[in-house]
Amino acid sequence: MPDFANARIYRELPVYIQITEALRHDIIKGNLSPHSRLPSEIELMKKFGVARATIRRALAKLQDEGLTYSRRAVGSFVAEPKVDQDLDQLFSFTEFMAYRGMKPGSRLLDAEIQQVTDVNSPLLSGLHLSVGENVIFIRRLRTSNGQPMVIATTYLPERLFPDFLKRDIEHKSVYDIMDESYQLRPDDATQTFEAVTLDESAAELLTVAANTPALLITRTGYAKGAAVEYALDYYRGDRTKFRVRVGAINQTPLIEAAGRRKPDET
Repeated sequence: MPDFANARIYRELPVYIQITEALRHDIIKGNLSPHSRLPSEIELMKKFGVARATIRRALAKLQDEGLTYSRRAVGSFVAEPKVDQDLDQLFSFTEFMAYRGMKPGSRLLDAEIQQVTDVNSPLLSGLHLSVGENVIFIRRLRTSNGQPMVIATTYLPERLFPDFLKRDIEHKSVYDIMDESYQLRPDDATQTFEAVTLDESAAELLTVAANTPALLITRTGYAKGAAVEYALDYYRGDRTKFRVRVGAINQTPLIEAAGRRKPDET
């Protein structure tokens, strides 16, 4: 085990947790690279001097945390690290991957002009459209270092982006085209997050099993105060995590108001 496991606080933890921490340490420090095979259960039993059940509990915890994955009759392997994305800044996927030191990629799946005819379509309220207006529909598979990460579906009001599909949407960022050709790159957005499971076709694109958990991000992007983008992004749950910084609500006015209440007002 690494040195930290000899500290009193770790010696007091259950043995399977100590083993979990030791293996996690090797994974995070890069001693075990992505997709490398962990030692077998028998090898780990000999290394740590514990029973098979203890090793299995430790391996199960690592897998629950997304650090490893298993192959039946083969063993446990180190999972690709999750991409940690901040939500308090609006980046394009291309910019974010480059910022993280990863190589972004894109595969165009569909691109066409669509007419919004459904009176219940969220595009009407999201993009402030009228029934019968056209939108630009773009669907792409986004990759990181060659690995599928996101199925990104984007809708843009055609009246704001004429001839958009004549641009190099296969190789350029949609946000870059919105900025360079139309000066309407989103500078603000509202986003909602929903846990979903992938259907068979989406799972195949992301190279995971059907019904695998994913995160659906629905976004409305604004430029100069106008809604210019409605997007649905399906992120692989095993490769991504999101972080947002929040502050505590100032409750002083509420507390002071409560203190001024009369007894019969409660």
